[in-house]
Amino acid sequence: MNRLFWYIYRIPVPAVLPLIAAIVLIWGFAMRLLLRKSLKAVRIINCAAVLAALVGIFYITVFRNDPGKQELILMPFQSFVEAKEQKEMYREMIMNVFLFFPLGLTAPFALLPARGKQGKANRFPLRYAAMTVGAAAVLSVSIEIFQYFFALGRCETDDVLCNSFGAFLGALSYLLVSVNRRRESG
Repeated sequence: MNRLFWYIYRIPVPAVLPLIAAIVLIWGFAMRLLLRKSLKAVRIINCAAVLAALVGIFYITVFRNDPGKQELILMPFQSFVEAKEQKEMYREMIMNVFLFFPLGLTAPFALLPARGKQGKANRFPLRYAAMTVGAAAVLSVSIEIFQYFFALGRCETDDVLCNSFGAFLGALSYLLVSVNRRRESG
């Protein structure tokens, strides 16, 4: 798992955003095709992906860190100020976005209603996206608090902002698929 984390963390910064865009397109297209056939399959695949995303998030933010560093930074956008002198801070911010992106990408699909007509799954797409981004923000705040109290690293507002933005970017894919499905069926 450490090797996978190292590989992902070493992706060149300019390649991260196109990688996110490619994943959004591929996942959105796959979910759009699968939604035509089986809502249940979409939920199962995305529930498994949410679980994998959560395991990855907890591994990277909690279990991989050694106790000892306890730092609290509540000033929003402080990372941007520090990044002017420490260019590695840009990578950390982008990786914080990338960390929560899979959760934002898969959770709205996992929240689709289990029963009923497939058309009802498309009824309130913004609600599922908003629930996902809200839950991701709460999860991020909880992790930061946990990291602070157990001295597992730097607890900062910018991590929450970047994590929430990552979940938001992921949830956009769900919204795009939902809007396209509405146009096709309506």
